[in-house]
Amino acid sequence: MTDSKPQGDSTGLEIALQWAQLPAEHLKAALDALEPELARQHQLRVIQVQLAAQTERERRAHLLYLGGLVGGFLIVVAMLSAAVIVGINGLPWLSGLLAGPSVLSLAGLFVLRRVDSGAARNAARAHDAALNAASQPGAGGVV
Repeated sequence: MTDSKPQGDSTGLEIALQWAQLPAEHLKAALDALEPELARQHQLRVIQVQLAAQTERERRAHLLYLGGLVGGFLIVVAMLSAAVIVGINGLPWLSGLLAGPSVLSLAGLFVLRRVDSGAARNAARAHDAALNAASQPGAGGVV
């Protein structure tokens, strides 16, 4: 009944093979004693698999969040750069549209992953007001 491994490192099969050399009553006692240990080992493996799956889900969510953050930043920088370029070229109303509330709406959409309906209505009203002001005679750049 002695083996070269420490007692904690033996698997259930190794122990069962050792006990198989003894009479049936001893084997039944050994299997009854092993059943709780095997159940604990199985439960440990199940928990490890669940933990690995949860870690993978969290990693993917983090990558999605970072992708949205980078995407939102790039869109906002591009819109603001386009607003400056268009404004320098004599179209201030288009510059106002590019640098207006749509920048905040898109940044909120990509970074926060949600759009507040009130904020979307306010952005639409601001765009309408900017378009109405730009379409009036004498507005900057409109002839």
